[in-house]
Amino acid sequence: MFTKTDTCTKYFQCLMGHFALSTITIFSQASHLEASVSGGASISEEARIGFTVCLVFTKLAILIEFASILVDLPSPSRSLYSTLSHTIASIFFLIFIYDSHPPAHFWLLFAFLSLPPCVLAVSASIGGFRRKEWQK
Repeated sequence: MFTKTDTCTKYFQCLMGHFALSTITIFSQASHLEASVSGGASISEEARIGFTVCLVFTKLAILIEFASILVDLPSPSRSLYSTLSHTIASIFFLIFIYDSHPPAHFWLLFAFLSLPPCVLAVSASIGGFRRKEWQK
């Protein structure tokens, strides 16, 4: 069966890939914002801010997961779920970068593929802190 170390390595690699692809997207925002407007319309400042906020939230969720790995090694089941989630997110990021999808698609990626593993990491870290306090 899987051990914590076996699954944690893959989890970490998928997190790094997801982080790298979200960084690439931050630096190529213009094409994604242009994909969301029709014709030659100008891009509103609100759209730019919303897209940047989405990418910053994605990066923040990934950083929280990095921190949770440092606090406590995740269980194999959580690692496998998070690995799958971040792998799928990375594949979609590659597709979205290549095809220049609108910013709304990035919000869907955040909501369905970045946020759930982050919530699991936070809850596991809080549970780890409570277990350590209980053992004292």
